[in-house]
Amino acid sequence: MSRNALAIPEADRTPAVLTHLSPLAGFLLPTLGNVLGPLVAWLALRDRSPALDQQGKEALNFQLSMWVYGVVIGVLAFILFSLGLIGGALGAAAGAQDLGAFAFLGTFAAFFVFFVPLLLLLSLIPFIFMIVAVVRVSSGQPYHYPLSIRFVR
Repeated sequence: MSRNALAIPEADRTPAVLTHLSPLAGFLLPTLGNVLGPLVAWLALRDRSPALDQQGKEALNFQLSMWVYGVVIGVLAFILFSLGLIGGALGAAAGAQDLGAFAFLGTFAAFFVFFVPLLLLLSLIPFIFMIVAVVRVSSGQPYHYPLSIRFVR
């Protein structure tokens, strides 16, 4: 049986839609609300039907995946930003003012040109996929999020 084999019965569509909308709890509880919303919804609804169990797992896995991706990109941005600042400071201390200033400005440019748009995109992608999931589930079709790591099977 494939994971998309379960059609969502009419009675389960509203709870499934609410499960996919539950990451909006992130607006009330930043950083963890987008994960806690699907977790609570899945734990509350998983015993009602196999379709709700499957859709709850999908929403939870996707939000956990986006959280992990955000942490990895944030840590990478912090490390690269810090290395650029340290390199600029060391270059300035070594007497190469032009090189130090170049490294310092390059660090800020890389941060604002690369990492800020990447983090904005990472915050926009879950919202877009959530809307697609709500539309599909409300019509009775199960939804499988792309880019998901299967934490909960």
